[in-house]
Amino acid sequence: MKATIDSSVLIALGKLGYLNLIGQILDKLVVPESVLAEIKEDLVYGEVNKLIGAGLVEVAKGSNRELLNMLSSNLGMGESETIVLSIELGADVALLDDLRARKTARRLKVQVMGTLAILKTLTDLKLINEKPENLCAKLIHQGFWIDAESCLKVLKA
Repeated sequence: MKATIDSSVLIALGKLGYLNLIGQILDKLVVPESVLAEIKEDLVYGEVNKLIGAGLVEVAKGSNRELLNMLSSNLGMGESETIVLSIELGADVALLDDLRARKTARRLKVQVMGTLAILKTLTDLKLINEKPENLCAKLIHQGFWIDAESCLKVLKA
């Protein structure tokens, strides 16, 4: 499975210490150039660079400037480029957390998954063994915008 990824998913998985596991569920992960620029000041940047160096993550730039400009009038540049690259590369999924970005992607026939779906998949495959309550508490503590009840509903499903 090939995926493009936005900064919120990268940061959340990185801060939880699970970014390195994404290769267990994805064949190819593409980080848009604008997303890499957005996370440059975050601690996760170093981990992403290690994954790039190991060949587990690829960096790309969206080339459809017209679509990028149209999307970025309502979304952030990272979200816009994640969607555009997903279309251009024929990715199976765009990893996005922002609701507006997810709705926009779906209107453009792009499949989406977010941080919680990735964590649920990693948990179901027994690649991580943390209890849903602990994962939700960590996400909320790091500033992830979700309430505990909704988080638990997804991770316990």
